[in-house]
Amino acid sequence: MPHLIYISREKRPKQPHHHKAGAMNVLTRISGLMTNAPFMLNLDCDMYVNNSKIVLHALCILLDSKGEKEVAFAQCPQRFYDAVKDDAYGNQLVALPMYIGSGFAGLQGIIYAGTNCFHRRKVMYGLSPNDIQNAKKDHGFTNGTLLSDKETIQKFGTSKGFVDSATHILKGTTFDHYKSLDLEAASEVASCNYEYNTAWGKEVGK
Repeated sequence: MPHLIYISREKRPKQPHHHKAGAMNVLTRISGLMTNAPFMLNLDCDMYVNNSKIVLHALCILLDSKGEKEVAFAQCPQRFYDAVKDDAYGNQLVALPMYIGSGFAGLQGIIYAGTNCFHRRKVMYGLSPNDIQNAKKDHGFTNGTLLSDKETIQKFGTSKGFVDSATHILKGTTFDHYKSLDLEAASEVASCNYEYNTAWGKEVGK
């Protein structure tokens, strides 16, 4: 059975916390230390899944050899009960996924919208489709360019455990998370000032 771990991130009155995007970044870093799984599920607490095979469907898309370069995430549309049935542009959310979203097909696809989404972790770390062929090399990548140790720290932050986990994801190698998982490291990457002077919120994460 999977573990359910509650994470309460640090917030300070004069420190920007970036709302949900900031929370997602914290969860991304901590899960990178815990399991470093190649995929992450983002599901809001007020949502539920009405299809028992949704994980299978998402992984079929994400694990497809063609999807490796073309699919960054797999997202299910939101549906709300007791909403106005003819409100196509409001609570029914019909226009966005069914019509407007289809129009983005030629522009690398629709944008991520809030919740109900399976993310590819290395894309969250800034890996572009053009970098996939180089992902077996050392360190991280940005637009096909190899990053030095110093640049990797400037991009991902100062946590050695997290930088190591991110490097393994970008290279496509196995990461022994049991050796690096500890409360001190998790607390460090969850701190409200961890993202300061890094690429988080710009090139990495949300």
